[in-house]
Amino acid sequence: MICTNCFEAECSAAKTELTININGESHVLRDLDCETCPDCGEITFTHSQSLEIDKKRIALEFGLKPLLAPDQLKTLRRLLDMKLDEICDLLHIGRNTYGRWERGEVEITPSMNLLVHNLIEKVPDARVNLLENERTIAINKANALLLEQYISFGEYLREVIATTRLLPDVVCRLLNIELADLTKIENNDFTPEKISPEVTARIVQFFGLTLDNLKRLLNATLTIFDMKNSATMVHARSTSYDAKGAAVQNSSVNKVLEKLAQKRGGDQLKKQVSDEYFAKVKTALDDLRREGGGA
Repeated sequence: MICTNCFEAECSAAKTELTININGESHVLRDLDCETCPDCGEITFTHSQSLEIDKKRIALEFGLKPLLAPDQLKTLRRLLDMKLDEICDLLHIGRNTYGRWERGEVEITPSMNLLVHNLIEKVPDARVNLLENERTIAINKANALLLEQYISFGEYLREVIATTRLLPDVVCRLLNIELADLTKIENNDFTPEKISPEVTARIVQFFGLTLDNLKRLLNATLTIFDMKNSATMVHARSTSYDAKGAAVQNSSVNKVLEKLAQKRGGDQLKKQVSDEYFAKVKTALDDLRREGGGA
């Protein structure tokens, strides 16, 4: 084959490597067959060689996409607000196939796994709730704004979840806590030291907080909790006594006190969470990092 660059010499068979980009990350494909010009050094690929490169790229992309778990597939369908037959039609698969994946009766095939991943990447809310790297980017962006404010631990959690559009039940599943417990933490319903250090450590790791961030958030919570104890008269005046009414009332009182604390800017801060509690959180955080192979 005559070189199409210099038109002076015949290309000869050789080996080369090629850097490709998959999901924003660079990967090197090595030992690729190619044609090289001995005069100008131009590297070209025949049609068959190009097809082999495509096969390697697709195989690599398959391998980089973790198999979607049943709960992730359920969450995706909920985010898309689709019935089982609707998502099967969208993906051009047999009816009930998706249901079998959701129930964990069979694993999703690698080719369909890639197809569903491509669907997820086209839906912003799905990306944040189902893809760890997208979730981390969204959380970091929210943190840049939220952690500059004087807010409680509960208000931080409410705001970061709302801002990133994370589903509360997805957060609870990933943190291994009950939704009712998350709601209590969000409403500053008990003193910070009543939160299990292990739970606090999981929250710190999940939302990318530092221990200094945590101290400021928990100390603000302690101030609000003390203010809440002095505002019990608000509860006595309520005419709603069912569980739903009590929950709404408690949330409303909490938000009022948070706004009052923000206006004071933390000037009234007297009590602080103990060093012993933070030491327990740090120990739990170190354990999590060791389990995950982190530094």
